[in-house]
Amino acid sequence: MPLVLNVHLWRSNMGSQRKKDLVTYPLQDQVRLEVYWRDDEGGHGPASSLYVLEEEVFRFDCFGGDQGHYHFNLRQNRGQRWYYEESTVQENIDRSVFEMTKNLPFCLWTNHDSNVQSVKIDQEKLDWAADQMREKLLEFAGQLGF
Repeated sequence: MPLVLNVHLWRSNMGSQRKKDLVTYPLQDQVRLEVYWRDDEGGHGPASSLYVLEEEVFRFDCFGGDQGHYHFNLRQNRGQRWYYEESTVQENIDRSVFEMTKNLPFCLWTNHDSNVQSVKIDQEKLDWAADQMREKLLEFAGQLGF
């Protein structure tokens, strides 16, 4: 299995997004999953991002209620949000795992960058990463009573 890199209590200003307690899961060459606590004007709660060739192809913001949402191909879609049905943080997390494991091929195929389109993700590694994502997001949610 891939090496897990933990970076605790790390904060990053990536645009306006702040990431706290970032954990990085390398899946394969040029593909990584980041799981973190998001805390910025866009919301706060458990979140994760999947990067392919340094392009953020998925971001999941598991805020619960009517605030949970995800993004795909962020740059080309200008950060457009696809909202989850009003639900709990845990239900947002479960939906995020589904979206990542089932809809990543479509996400890559529709990316404007032909290099991203050509990346083939190992399904076994993706499933492993999805399990890690679920576990860590639930841990974050549980620490704060969500």
